[in-house]
Amino acid sequence: MMDAGKRTRKIKKASYAGIAGNGLLAVLQISFGTVGRSAALVGAGIDTATDILSSFITLFASDIADKPPDREHPYGHGRAETIAAKVLSFIIIFAGSQLLLSSLLSLIKREERMLPAEFVIYISIISIAAKFVLFIYKMKIGKEVNSQMVIADAKNMRADIILSSSVLVGLLVTALSGYPVIDLIMALGVSVWIIKNGFEIFMESNDELMEGSGDPELYRNVFRLLKDVDGITNPHRVRIRKINTMYVIDLDIEVDGRISVNEGHELAMQAEQIICENIENIYDIIIHIEPGGNFEGSERYGLTEDSLD
Repeated sequence: MMDAGKRTRKIKKASYAGIAGNGLLAVLQISFGTVGRSAALVGAGIDTATDILSSFITLFASDIADKPPDREHPYGHGRAETIAAKVLSFIIIFAGSQLLLSSLLSLIKREERMLPAEFVIYISIISIAAKFVLFIYKMKIGKEVNSQMVIADAKNMRADIILSSSVLVGLLVTALSGYPVIDLIMALGVSVWIIKNGFEIFMESNDELMEGSGDPELYRNVFRLLKDVDGITNPHRVRIRKINTMYVIDLDIEVDGRISVNEGHELAMQAEQIICENIENIYDIIIHIEPGGNFEGSERYGLTEDSLD
């Protein structure tokens, strides 16, 4: 498992790269889009500007997430990254909604429109190339450090590539057809894409905040592993939640009610060991021991092996 300090440095490095690259692109897209009379390119520039903000949020959240547990936060501060991804989704949705509104108002107004300048096509091509490089780099770092926040940022870059490609196609069609209204229609499409991207990031971060593991196979692995521990039966009330990159596992097991406390504790330690050896990124395991055949009708939470079918 990667050292926490090294992980934070890699996240910060990816954030600085995003700030520098997107900062230059945003200036190019918005300024040349404005001068070149292309609402679609300006819209792409607005989307790029939100990427700069997302990189700053990533920087801020990585510092918080790296703090050790304290009295107020005994589980640590790892969910700062998840909260950052949630904040980022709101920013992206807001930016897309603003572009959607301005594009609709421009379409409603019956004003004479001029064709976009030819140079905006070249700016769009540069944007696609730069976004592709940023996407490859951020996705590589995100997977390497297992950061939901950085991966979400990389997916946003991937969406930007498609968005910028659509803008390029729209500009080419506008230039060939001679109808400037096509550029405004493309700006509408860009705004819808931005909103969709923000909504997807919003939904992805929900799972962790709602105490979900997001992967049923994790539960199946736990049940499968515990079958190899002699003396343990009926693992149930299994709950797996994610804190940043790490998993917390709570479960109940049944043992022979006639054995000693020490023997029951030893079985629980064996269960914990086999889980830690076979499942990566375990933060903590909490095991409750019950006598065999125990039934408690008030148990409401957690999963059994049968419930996964």
